[in-house]
Amino acid sequence: MAKTSKRNPMPRAVRAGRNTMWLEAAIALATGGLIVLLHHTERDFVPPAAEHDVYRAAVGLGGLALFLVLASILLRFQWRILWVLVLLVQVAALAGLGWLLFTGGLYWALCLGLAIVPIIILGTLTERFARRWFNH
Repeated sequence: MAKTSKRNPMPRAVRAGRNTMWLEAAIALATGGLIVLLHHTERDFVPPAAEHDVYRAAVGLGGLALFLVLASILLRFQWRILWVLVLLVQVAALAGLGWLLFTGGLYWALCLGLAIVPIIILGTLTERFARRWFNH
């Protein structure tokens, strides 16, 4: 462990955000895998206009999962730039879900359900004690 974390332990809000990042990474991996699996087994699952984007979506979700796993591991070092990057990724995830909602790419209830995880991460990592911990 780093010396900083012994003198300045991780607050509960940051631990909750880190655990939620693990959950979001698992959801991203499962969704990417299901998209590819259903594309191969159920031909009607993916609309014809998006057939060529299936693997691009799966790779994007895999990249998101990889970033979230690495970021959650590196959170203990209290790097302010990592904190900002995680917040920006969560805002981008919400913007992407909003775009899918308003373009008709996903059912509204599914978009709202998937938006819960980034909202929790944003809320916990911008909480007062978390901000103080990252701005040591």
